[in-house]
Amino acid sequence: MGKNLNKGTIILLSIGVLSLLLGIFLGIQFAILAFLMLLLIYLIITKKHYIKVFKAMKSYKLEDYKTTLEYYRDAAMSPWANAPIIINYLICELKYGKPSLAKEYINENLNLKSIKPHEFINLEVTKAIVIWKTSSKEEAITSLKNLLANNKNTYIYETLTSFLLCSNKFDEAKNYINEAMEFNPDNNIIKSNYAEICYKLEKFDEAKKYFDTLINENVRFIEPYYYTALIENKNGNFEKSIELLRKAQELNESLVSLISQSDVEQALNCAMVKSLNSV
Repeated sequence: MGKNLNKGTIILLSIGVLSLLLGIFLGIQFAILAFLMLLLIYLIITKKHYIKVFKAMKSYKLEDYKTTLEYYRDAAMSPWANAPIIINYLICELKYGKPSLAKEYINENLNLKSIKPHEFINLEVTKAIVIWKTSSKEEAITSLKNLLANNKNTYIYETLTSFLLCSNKFDEAKNYINEAMEFNPDNNIIKSNYAEICYKLEKFDEAKKYFDTLINENVRFIEPYYYTALIENKNGNFEKSIELLRKAQELNESLVSLISQSDVEQALNCAMVKSLNSV
């Protein structure tokens, strides 16, 4: 996975050596000019995909997700694309495109990329999400367990516990959540996953306590609002339930979640009917 890094280093060294040789035979001024021209050509070749990234980011801000995906697809195909660009492409493909293309990219292109050590974990977690979405949920879970064994990392804990929750493996999820809360007790995704397990196990008071804390922090994911709305609905607080569900409608779905916007809409309709009937 270091081929591009080696190639880039060789090219830069070659530019330097060539410039030195030109300096010896043609003079220092010509050597400097040649070095700057060659360096400019190198930067254009190796960095031009950032133009596509910039356009993708601009399109995303305008909520033009189709155009965003097109630009990220082009950028990710560059032999010089780094891990953050690849991750953004894969996430966009999963959310707005064809998950099968994300898997195809991993199988056919990823080994050709240069990945820095500090970017490795995030990319591996993203690969696991692609596997989860396209082929084998068990393979995705196993890959993260293996990754976690040698790399204690919050993002791995977040995703692994979400996988286990979505697979109804509540006991196993709870064990990993306990580990995660010791490792990073302030992480909101982990707190939400713990509260979701409590809800599934019908420990509604405990679930609500954690969800309320997250809602007070105005977190930007659906689950705390949705499950708290269900609890409020169960307790007969229909207007509060409606308020929370309308807030949930403003948020994007998570890539790994049991809750979709259709679930939110269905719960909202139910709460509204009950509210009308209670008058």
